[in-house]
Amino acid sequence: MRAPGISTLLSWVATLGQLTSSGAHQGQIVGGQEARPHSYPYAVSIQYEGEHFCGGALIRPQWVLTAAHCEVSKNLTDFKIVLGAHSLLTPESTQQVFGILQAVPYPLYNSQADTSDLQLLKLNGTALLTRSVRLVSLPRWNTAVFPGTQCHVCGWGDTTGLNNPAKVLMEASVVVVTKQACNSSWNGVINQDMVCALGSVRGQFRGVCGGDSGGPLICQGRLQGVVSFSTPLCGHPRFPDVYARVSTFIPWIYDVLQHY
Repeated sequence: MRAPGISTLLSWVATLGQLTSSGAHQGQIVGGQEARPHSYPYAVSIQYEGEHFCGGALIRPQWVLTAAHCEVSKNLTDFKIVLGAHSLLTPESTQQVFGILQAVPYPLYNSQADTSDLQLLKLNGTALLTRSVRLVSLPRWNTAVFPGTQCHVCGWGDTTGLNNPAKVLMEASVVVVTKQACNSSWNGVINQDMVCALGSVRGQFRGVCGGDSGGPLICQGRLQGVVSFSTPLCGHPRFPDVYARVSTFIPWIYDVLQHY
């Protein structure tokens, strides 16, 4: 997960989900809880040289949807896709591991404005669908996610904002907020291709942090968002987390699935 490349914010907003030269990216859900093992069977761990750095969602047996800023287009052999995982530290018989055959970022992705932050990854094999590895349902084209909708986000990212990696898959419930409220916090950078969400219980914020980039926002059983950016101070109640709105990109997704 990363912050928008807006000059007025650069002095205090740092990139959180972009691959570093060391390849080590840690992070997890802030203020959440451990997910019931394999209750998100479509959740994907994208790993660089064996280290988790981004999430994703399995949408077809050979395709994963993630964020474009999770840059995997160079040296694809250094990356792995892990399906069916709960713990990333303990070997699990449910896990399936693949390489990446092709990375297809959305052609109009803007890394400076963090718009159209989606990409599709084609696996070098076909996932075997099991109880622990399943496909997530996509939304219909251009369907809205209304403010007040309760959703869930999951990931292996930073749980505290202090580079404390998750040992197991974490989850948190969040609520969609209005574009107006989100733009008020983010100085007008939010557009119609984004979804914003916040979560808090008794004053404790819940949301995403570094390492959760590309992970799924699930609303009413469908993949409505892909983790895009937030602040480096994960858990700041003033700044909603921002997701790419999947329904906007449905025609492109199906075009890629058909022609690649």
